[in-house]
Amino acid sequence: MKRGTTTKTLDDSTLTLDRRMITRTHLLTLVRQRCVGCELCTATCPQEAIVLIKGIVEQGRLVQRPAIDIDPNKCNFCGECVVVCPVNALSMLVDGKTHIPVWDYEAFPVLFKEIKWDIARLTPRSAEAAASACPTEVITVDGKRDKSGKLTALKDVQVDTSNCIYCKQCEVASQEGFSVTHPFEGIIRLERSLCPAGCQACADICPTHALVMEDGQLVLHEQFCVYCGACTQICPAPEALLVKRHRVRNSQVKSGAWVAALEKLISTEMAALEMDVKSQQKRRKAVKFLPGVERA
Repeated sequence: MKRGTTTKTLDDSTLTLDRRMITRTHLLTLVRQRCVGCELCTATCPQEAIVLIKGIVEQGRLVQRPAIDIDPNKCNFCGECVVVCPVNALSMLVDGKTHIPVWDYEAFPVLFKEIKWDIARLTPRSAEAAASACPTEVITVDGKRDKSGKLTALKDVQVDTSNCIYCKQCEVASQEGFSVTHPFEGIIRLERSLCPAGCQACADICPTHALVMEDGQLVLHEQFCVYCGACTQICPAPEALLVKRHRVRNSQVKSGAWVAALEKLISTEMAALEMDVKSQQKRRKAVKFLPGVERA
């Protein structure tokens, strides 16, 4: 194999692209079971190296998950797909360490996402409720338990933030012990009258359990939605579901790569407004710290 050539490996659980050069190695990994086919990566990939493989729905149920495929001859290992993936299905290593190359050149922003928890405001019951509600099972609770296994005293709470999808399930379940911020803001609308009878494919693929079946009826809990759009991709009745992103919380970056990506992530009008607002904030900050200018 010629040095610098990208090797693609595919098995039941992962897809990897491996490029080894004299000075640097790149490894892009897709955990296939985590992928929900939301198309954020396919929309933003600057090389059009990623394509969506549609899922299969039979009798209203998801029988084959959607997937993505990556062309090793097109991928340039920029890392944009890793940044926008809402479910941590993609990761990148450079020389064996987690790294996003596109950040090195300030061509792509950091998306703001955060989870906080205050053990002083959590009770054994609320902490376990948060852990049970977590769809990715990244919350662990430690403490004293009685003979039946019931938690009676809370000692510690830990969150694997590298796998958290920031869905707010823990925040709602604990009532006040957790606080979650997700990078996308938007709207989701469900028109149940347009859903095929008995269909729950969207609930099958929803990574956050924002769409669930309750008493035989499809129910939307928008507070848990991360606006990934996976539900709209799998829905057999396109008009039944609408997902629109209108804002992205991100660090200040103004580059051609980010402008192009932003126009795919949110509407063109909102993308233009978002970039203009951030430019104004940057100008105000620059003026604020000029010599002779009084600081507020």
